[in-house]
Amino acid sequence: MKKRDGIVKRQKGRVRFRNEDMDFMFTWALGIGQILGYAPTQALRVGNAITDGDPDSWCDAFAELGRTEAARARLDAIAFSVAAKGQAHLGAAYAYRMALQYADVRANRFRNLIAEMEREFSAGAEALGMPLRSVEIPFEGKSLPGYFIGQPGSRRPVVLMVGGGDTFREDLFYFAGYPGWKRDYDVLMVDLPGQGTCPDRGFPFRVDMYAPQKAAIDWLEAERGGELGKLAIYGVSGGGYFSAQCAASDRRVSAWIAATPIFDIIEVFRKEMGAFYEAPAWLARGISRLAGAVNRAADVSLAKYAWQFRTADMRAAMDGLEAQARAAGPQAGSVDWRSVACPCLFLVSEGEGPELIRQTDVAHRGLRELGVDVTRLDFGAAEGADSHCQLGNLRLVQTLLFDWLDDRFGLPARDPRLAC
Repeated sequence: MKKRDGIVKRQKGRVRFRNEDMDFMFTWALGIGQILGYAPTQALRVGNAITDGDPDSWCDAFAELGRTEAARARLDAIAFSVAAKGQAHLGAAYAYRMALQYADVRANRFRNLIAEMEREFSAGAEALGMPLRSVEIPFEGKSLPGYFIGQPGSRRPVVLMVGGGDTFREDLFYFAGYPGWKRDYDVLMVDLPGQGTCPDRGFPFRVDMYAPQKAAIDWLEAERGGELGKLAIYGVSGGGYFSAQCAASDRRVSAWIAATPIFDIIEVFRKEMGAFYEAPAWLARGISRLAGAVNRAADVSLAKYAWQFRTADMRAAMDGLEAQARAAGPQAGSVDWRSVACPCLFLVSEGEGPELIRQTDVAHRGLRELGVDVTRLDFGAAEGADSHCQLGNLRLVQTLLFDWLDDRFGLPARDPRLAC
């Protein structure tokens, strides 16, 4: 925290803002605009209305874009075009989603923005005629919210999309739902404990994330009448750790994609958020409060992460995570990558934190030595994909990812013109 104002390293170069976390989120906003919804130029204009490091101005500017896109979706002038109408609704949904990133979880606005995002997202999917429906995955006497793209009786290959520490189920749509739908895949997108609105349902982040993923795969199996077929799991950010648990434990997984693979989440916290670990607990909390005092964007983000863990602050969250790992045994806190047997695709950006790159190196080299079919793709500034999870050039990554998946699943070669 002394050397930079970002909570973790997620990007190599600067795009718009000096505040590192805000600059990364702006790259994320631009990445979404390449795929669907609002245009990147609209996001750039929003950026001009934001005061660097000020969460309120960020939230206000993106919420205003959301209102503009929502109004445009209802204009008679575009009513004749279902595609334009659908894209406008999705533009509103993802503008509200970006506003959410710096909406204070302790204020009513946070949940109001969630409601607006969900409403516009559903309207957009409906306008585009997608076979998408909201689903509830039974889990521990309650349920996890998700979306499923697929027709009843479908036997198409299916992707289980797994997000990370900052994602909502709506984010999983542009990572895999939308491109998967275009590439003839069914896709299940689920908020796991700690993600989306799950903390309000009594599901905070936990060490054992295989259990909810197993519940999601069980739901898929039941949905398909017991005939699951080819199943890929794709995890981004913290989802690289969650999906690693699933790939190592569940033989129903036919292929695993991770950006990036994480096998020891405690070590990631130690190395990437060292200021909290290196200091005594009382000092770490002081560091957190000081960071918030001088960096209001960090204050909002740290408060949100604490809410996702259902703890008082981030130090308590990390202490609790370690306690869970010790109580549950070594398998819960780390994953034995040697247990992974399915084909793997590892996606790595040069702007990732050093520990994420190190764990990818270890897993890639080790799995190859064991004879596992593993592919590694590295991305840098030249591809516009040097940021965490390649968010600066999602279109490139999605093309490579689904081409790789088609090959591993033995699907017919596609007309390359369909990817343009």
